[in-house]
Amino acid sequence: MSFDYRDGDDDDNRDDKNDFSENRDSFKRDEDREDREIERESFSRRRDKGDLDDDFFKDEDFEFADYSGEDTEEEGYRSKRIRERRKRRKLLYTSLIILLIIIVAAVGIVFGYKWVRNRFFNTVEIPEEEGITIPDSLELAQDVNIIIAGSGEDLLEPEVNSIIFISYYSTSNETRSLCMPVKTLMDIPGIGAELIGRSVEIGGMDLLSLTLEKGLGMDMEVDHYLLMDISGIVNKLGGIELELDQAYVINNYSDGSTFNLEPGMNLLEGPEVLSILKYFSGIEKDIPLTDMKMQKQIIDTMILKTVGGDEENLINNINIIWDFIDSDMSKEELLKLFSTFSKIEADKNTVYTLEASSTELEGEGIIYLPDVGGLSDLFKKEQTPSEETAVSEKTVDIIILNGVGTPGIASGLSDSLKSQVYDSGKNKFNIIEVGNADNFNYAATEIIVYTSSEAIVMNAANDIKDILKTGNITTGEDEVASSDIIIILGADYSPDPAAEAEPVEVSGIVDMVILNGEGTAKLAATVQDILEGYFNTDSKILEVIETRDADNWGYTQTEIIIYTDGEGIDAFAEQIQERLGVGIIKKSDNNIDDVDITILLGSDYTSQ
Repeated sequence: MSFDYRDGDDDDNRDDKNDFSENRDSFKRDEDREDREIERESFSRRRDKGDLDDDFFKDEDFEFADYSGEDTEEEGYRSKRIRERRKRRKLLYTSLIILLIIIVAAVGIVFGYKWVRNRFFNTVEIPEEEGITIPDSLELAQDVNIIIAGSGEDLLEPEVNSIIFISYYSTSNETRSLCMPVKTLMDIPGIGAELIGRSVEIGGMDLLSLTLEKGLGMDMEVDHYLLMDISGIVNKLGGIELELDQAYVINNYSDGSTFNLEPGMNLLEGPEVLSILKYFSGIEKDIPLTDMKMQKQIIDTMILKTVGGDEENLINNINIIWDFIDSDMSKEELLKLFSTFSKIEADKNTVYTLEASSTELEGEGIIYLPDVGGLSDLFKKEQTPSEETAVSEKTVDIIILNGVGTPGIASGLSDSLKSQVYDSGKNKFNIIEVGNADNFNYAATEIIVYTSSEAIVMNAANDIKDILKTGNITTGEDEVASSDIIIILGADYSPDPAAEAEPVEVSGIVDMVILNGEGTAKLAATVQDILEGYFNTDSKILEVIETRDADNWGYTQTEIIIYTDGEGIDAFAEQIQERLGVGIIKKSDNNIDDVDITILLGSDYTSQ
């Protein structure tokens, strides 16, 4: 018995040799087949030429062929056919190989690009003109005065919708800001009286800076300016989140619709933010100027979004929004400004609104005449008072409403309260609105406190009661108001008597008609009581024939129209004008009521 001890490797070698032999035999068979085909073809050609005879073999078949003659040409043709077949075969193989290489290269480009880029080119370079040289410190080391203005997308001829003057005090790390109506009338250098918002369109932010340096009366130089395409910046930042304490309904100035802002967090896009700034810019008659502080809140929110979470985010965002900014600051300066402003504590971020009286101008609508008397005290650079002093010297927001209809009493009280200051010179009261109550039937004066939890506000209410020498102090805890205190003057309030002119003497009794051209209920009857109570004290010299509504309630200016030329009638009209506190005197022949004088009451009377 015998055993075969050859291992598996010998079996594998034997299989490889068998495969090789089979491949070699197959290749040899292919060559033999081609040779037989050539011989058959040659035989066929010779038979066609008659070169074959009946004998199967001839002597020349066993002789060496002479390849120098025609047979050489015949043999060359057969060789050529073989070479052509082999060439076509090689061409096919070569084409397949090239196609395979192209496919591999394409796959490498598509799928390998990111790997190659990240592996060898992972540093993204910012072009030199867009780069930022990182300062050693991102904190402002000096005091800065800057004007920040918001506009639409056209920065060359901008439609300005917000103007904020900001002072930064490096010693105390605080900012004080002043929000101004864009339709404030000031003396524009080289232009004359013009709206400050329009000065940017005329001469750019440099002209606005010069205007405010002169017009605000603070003896402060503007160091920098920043004009921003609000909608473009907000959109580039992916929107902003504005946190509010109350709800608002905002006009959408792009299409005439409205949209709501809710208490809490509001996610806003660029066009919405632009409309909010415009809504609180002073162009809406019914919006108190104190609500312009919303503009500063929006700018602060945009700055916080630009700063982001770290230094890298700030740098990237400055580069992203740079094309939507017009400024005399470099990127590095803007970087430090935003970084510093984003870290200002809430109690050191003080915001004021410009005190101004409003009027209507034909072709312009509502415009504002500024009162800049106290600004220098608000923005003077001094050591920040202690926290205890700051709390005890809080300026309280006040609204004064006329509840009896006597002209001028609300504005007179406003002037009196504005004159009240602390020992430091800080104003005790900030009068944010003067107007009429919902009716003129208030018998007792009301002092309504809306922030009674603050002792300083309750103390202010008691001070006001002492000044008025009357009034009932109540609280409005469950109501929402835009001020700390609302004063409604009643019939029990008697302002300090002022020297009044004696009524003029007229011939006979002056007949009069009073027309309500503003719409407030019983307005004409109220004015009748006021005028008759004044002129008819000693004897009857005035008789109101009728009180009624005018042809419409759209009159903005009070008119005192004289129809007769009686003795003393002109002087009598002037005393009516003085008593009303408003109005223009006119003469007319169109005396349809057959009276001496007609008074047409406009909205200027109720808004004083």
